[in-house]
Amino acid sequence: MYKTKLVSVIVLLFVLFTCSVYASESEGDADENSEKAIRTYNSGIDHMHKAKQILIVGDSAFAYNYRATSDAKAKKEYEKAVNDFKETLDLDPTMKEAYNNLGFCYRKLGKLEESLKSYKRALKLDPDFAQALEYLGETYLALDDMQKAKLNLLKLTNLKSAYADTLALAIEKYNLNKINDKLQEVKK
Repeated sequence: MYKTKLVSVIVLLFVLFTCSVYASESEGDADENSEKAIRTYNSGIDHMHKAKQILIVGDSAFAYNYRATSDAKAKKEYEKAVNDFKETLDLDPTMKEAYNNLGFCYRKLGKLEESLKSYKRALKLDPDFAQALEYLGETYLALDDMQKAKLNLLKLTNLKSAYADTLALAIEKYNLNKINDKLQEVKK
């Protein structure tokens, strides 16, 4: 009987030890994945900033065809950022900021459907994520869907977010561009 209890205790200790080793390995893997997700996310942010800087410099330059060159360089940076944000989300699918920035990059690349999906994933994780609401509103404008853009503006206004002002300006610019387009048609 003593041997049976001893064997039971040994088996129990073995099970407990195995579980604790597995748990610590899982926690270690989670920590490592989390750290890698943050590194790749930050890399994506760096590529986004590089793309924005390239476009700013391109806008201020007057050399012939420089704009096309800067657009191509910026596109490459946005594509690198997309890859980083995708990798980040493989490691941590709960990072709403990565979905949001992925949507931003897709929008800048003209991939509006992918952009919509990314913003909606960010908003699924946090329905009050103001920056994602604003970016989603701008994507709706790019798709000529003023009604949905205005709904996002209303949500941002209700949240008392400063992003409401940003989207309101984008809507105003959109409307001015539409008026300008009609004036250009009348001139022809």
